[in-house]
Amino acid sequence: MCHLVLALPVIALPLLWLLPLGIAVPVYAVTVAISIAVYAVAIIAARMPARNGFEAMLGATGLVVRQEGRQAVLQIQGELWSADFEDEPVAAGEKAVVVGFQGFRLKARKLGAPVRDHQLPVAIKGMELP
Repeated sequence: MCHLVLALPVIALPLLWLLPLGIAVPVYAVTVAISIAVYAVAIIAARMPARNGFEAMLGATGLVVRQEGRQAVLQIQGELWSADFEDEPVAAGEKAVVVGFQGFRLKARKLGAPVRDHQLPVAIKGMELP
């Protein structure tokens, strides 16, 4: 049913034969304008970045809930995630930023800590992080 809107210009072609030209042309023009607007919205939605999955979490900040050595539990967007810290250890209550992932574990660093190139996974090298 939603694809019917995209086919409106083709479906409305018989208007040019059935109605007088003075009425059919403006009605057809409105139909084409609506279709172009729907096409534009669809193209914009298709080009939007991912908003789910691990890729959407890159650069997200979270709160350290529990810390166990170089591993910690982060609260990010209301969810608890296991994370590994490669640099300095963090304490509960500090903020951290997600810089990558490996399997189902996040790679994070303390918020404000410098980013070194060797810390970034190959999959995200070249991406700008906050």
